[in-house]
Amino acid sequence: MNKTSGKKLNTSRYGRVSTKRKFDEEFDTVLRESSEQINEALGLSPKGHNFSLETDNLTMRNGKNHGYCIGDMVWAKTGKYPVWPGIIISDPESNKFFKKENNGSNMLHIYYCNDAYRRNWIKLSQVFDFSSKNQILAEFPRTTTQISRSKLKIKWHRAVDEAECLAGMNRDNRISEFFTNNFLPNVNVPLLDNSEVNTLLNKSTKDQTLNSDTIQEARSTPNVNTCIKSTKSKKQNVNQKKSTLIVQQDEMSSKEHPRKLIPELCKLFYTNGWVTGTGGGISIKLNDKIFIAPSGVQKERIESEDIFVQDIDGQDIEVPPIEKHLSKSQCTPIFMCSFSERNAGAVIHVHSQEIVKLCLLNPENEIRIRDLEIIKGVFNEEKSKFYDNDEEVIIPIIENSKYEKDLVHTFMIALKKYPQTSAVLVRNHGMYVWGKDWKLAKTQCECYIYAFNIMIFKKLNNL
Repeated sequence: MNKTSGKKLNTSRYGRVSTKRKFDEEFDTVLRESSEQINEALGLSPKGHNFSLETDNLTMRNGKNHGYCIGDMVWAKTGKYPVWPGIIISDPESNKFFKKENNGSNMLHIYYCNDAYRRNWIKLSQVFDFSSKNQILAEFPRTTTQISRSKLKIKWHRAVDEAECLAGMNRDNRISEFFTNNFLPNVNVPLLDNSEVNTLLNKSTKDQTLNSDTIQEARSTPNVNTCIKSTKSKKQNVNQKKSTLIVQQDEMSSKEHPRKLIPELCKLFYTNGWVTGTGGGISIKLNDKIFIAPSGVQKERIESEDIFVQDIDGQDIEVPPIEKHLSKSQCTPIFMCSFSERNAGAVIHVHSQEIVKLCLLNPENEIRIRDLEIIKGVFNEEKSKFYDNDEEVIIPIIENSKYEKDLVHTFMIALKKYPQTSAVLVRNHGMYVWGKDWKLAKTQCECYIYAFNIMIFKKLNNL
């Protein structure tokens, strides 16, 4: 009689025979006790699925325990993409979170964090237990190089923050919070409505364990006390980030938040004929953040999520979704000069035809305007007051260059030479105008262009 009789046989393609062995009851007991301690520390019901370490059916991979359940946080590594955090949730089409391919590969269904709810089936061999940012970077050192681009770097770090928040929650809450997306501020993805959330939650809670031929959760817990402390700390972080969210949501609810203002103003400027094609731009400062419109796009179609956010030192804080392939405004160096040199609150760049025409009719390096009522809406920055209609407004003109960044030097010279000005014209190009806030920048832009129209009329008619 065959010695392996009564045991399940596995035959490799080389004909070798091995037997599957069950974990001994002692290990099962350790896992169960660990689960109970964690649940007790978190005040969770032992009957729920929260941090429950099921041990009915386990599988081994590379000699280690690697079972997973719905709601588990994991790292996934596919192809040339950097390792990315995600959450195991049932496929809404098949209502399964685990499957076995015809070639024998075990697959898990994963939703990626901070990636517009992108999901995929991933080979089990490409899925890893969730760990800290430092640990995963040490295990995958190439990740640092892969996320070196500013857009991807910010998106990756935000995904990790999202995953760490979720990891501090119990499993049921984790899935719900993932789809309602209300645990981190300013997430640049559309939220799901309640019906969609409930549908996904129902599908994800129908099957919390696996069959004997599949895998399910079994975590190695060498130090239960460390695990409990870590979990409590993560829950505190979640509460702190939720408090921050409330403040930022209040800011976003304002009609004058830059994310709402910039698309609105760009559409207005397009209607006025100031930003035709993809030209022009605007930047607004809010506290210590600089909000900047994207470059090379139709300004009338800009959305709130398309806005770039950086600090005063030029470091990116928030960027648009990577799939939109947007780049920051080429005017950014000039915007930053206005913020740093003139303490501006907003800067507008327009490509108005009136500006180009006036510069063509005026070969000098400045424009002088007087005896017009409209100049009472222009602010004299040197005297910190608005002009009177009998005063003279002088606006410098600088020569154009191939790239916006090359204008910085002559722009700075103009600011020093004309300390009273709130605008600089660029010959054959357009105008930069700024103010202490977006309202003053906008009204001054309107006043300047009105005055330029009058100046063009006077020159053409020798008045």
